[in-house]
Amino acid sequence: MAPKMEGLSSESGDDSSTGRSSSRRLVKNTEEYRKRRERNNLAVKKSRLKTKMKTQQMMDRVTQLKTENDELEENIKILTKELSILKDMFVAHAGHAHGIKLNDADLVKMLCEDSDDVDEGVSLLMSLSQGPPL
Repeated sequence: MAPKMEGLSSESGDDSSTGRSSSRRLVKNTEEYRKRRERNNLAVKKSRLKTKMKTQQMMDRVTQLKTENDELEENIKILTKELSILKDMFVAHAGHAHGIKLNDADLVKMLCEDSDDVDEGVSLLMSLSQGPPL
């Protein structure tokens, strides 16, 4: 017969907490059982603390990104207002200083970002600045 180890039972059966079969099951109230329970409890505390720290870091990052987003949205508002003012100044200057009358469609063509449309806008501005043919 095999010698029995202290705190171990030779009974086999399912360990319901882990779902695996064990040929050696710890007997409660033994030194080895208490050591294993203590190690398990420490591992659980460590795991929960790590999860809590990750969650806190994620919440801090969310707060940081929300603040950054608010700042960027405020910058968009400011730049949009600035663009509107500059467009108005451009139209006023182009219209009054050079005797050119621009409508919104002409202005959009001149301020378009596409290079082909920019060339078309420059040509339009040049033709308007030269005035009507004599």
